[in-house]
Amino acid sequence: MNKFAATVKKSFAKASKTVAPVSKVLSSALICSMVASDAFAADLMEMTVYHEGECSAKSGQIWMGLFPLKDKQFELRSTKISITLVNDQILDEDPRMKTGRKVTIAGKGEPLVLVGGVPALKPGKVVTSDVIAKERMDIGQTLKLNIGVKQSSLTVSGTKKDAEWRTGYKVVLQSGGIKQTVYERNQVADSSFPSLLWAGDLDGDGKIDLLMDTTDNYNVRQLTLFLSSKAKPGKLVEQVATHMSTGC
Repeated sequence: MNKFAATVKKSFAKASKTVAPVSKVLSSALICSMVASDAFAADLMEMTVYHEGECSAKSGQIWMGLFPLKDKQFELRSTKISITLVNDQILDEDPRMKTGRKVTIAGKGEPLVLVGGVPALKPGKVVTSDVIAKERMDIGQTLKLNIGVKQSSLTVSGTKKDAEWRTGYKVVLQSGGIKQTVYERNQVADSSFPSLLWAGDLDGDGKIDLLMDTTDNYNVRQLTLFLSSKAKPGKLVEQVATHMSTGC
């Protein structure tokens, strides 16, 4: 073998050693990309029919369902969801059209809410507040949200402008000497007040968590989940997921 051929052979051998690790890196990156694609952004849903564009979930995904129990408590269950195209009786002018997205689940029972993409939630029974008020909250109302011996409260403040409208409307969560505003509007109508849907310790850290409808429009439902485990320093909770849907 002449000197030139020997040099070419050595160069090729070095290149082969370099290409192999690179291919491994590319393969690992592809696998990570595939795993990431299976994950989805934090979201909330109910078992209902959503209008087109209001539901991004896919059949076969595993969400966490918050199911009621007989003793007025709740538990979280890993729940496989199914999304079926159905006739939207409000928006589909032709009975043969199917733009609606119907949410169903595998198994028995109906969850209060389905939570997706929130790893902090684990299956099992969750401590629920003694007091839950699903009605819309007006100014001057205070809800005591106790979980065990720990006391928390939601208080609504503002000004009654007239029989229908409220100004400076604010909902404040208080616990352990800390206050945090979880909802605030300059003006809101009595038909559009927010409401508390559930309160308790959803993420297992011993502190209060909230599920609310934070709407400010009578035709809009705005599911919003606040978790204490994600709260920033000096705060009680942090919004981790929200989902907006409309009526007609």
